[in-house]
Amino acid sequence: MGPRSLPEHSSARSVAALGGVVYALVVLAWAFTTGIQFSESLVSTAIGVGYAAAGTFLLAAVPLYLLGRRSLVSPILVTGWALGHTIYLRRYAARPHDALASYLTVWPLVLGLVVGVAAAEWVVRVGLDRVLGRFGPRSLF
Repeated sequence: MGPRSLPEHSSARSVAALGGVVYALVVLAWAFTTGIQFSESLVSTAIGVGYAAAGTFLLAAVPLYLLGRRSLVSPILVTGWALGHTIYLRRYAARPHDALASYLTVWPLVLGLVVGVAAAEWVVRVGLDRVLGRFGPRSLF
């Protein structure tokens, strides 16, 4: 029996999963070291941490998968902008609420923005490929 060949997109999934785990660990470690509090209840804390972990995982995994599978660059740029904006607000802006806590809470909106921008890039790149025969989405890895 010879070696099994993996599906073409399995490396994109692996990179996305690994990137999502690393991103979630880094952002959650930052949250815990800066004193973000979830709740006094153990159940509420577990739900809050799980929600934040799932969100940060998806905010990295989805853009990385789209980059590897279809060479879409804009989702990574949007995620990077959102994190950079959060860092900026946390560091320099005088705000009544914590920007990092907001980032961990409103991640579905950011993920929706990431997917929307990815769809727009997809449409533009498919159109360019049809008109110019170049710049079409393709698999990177």
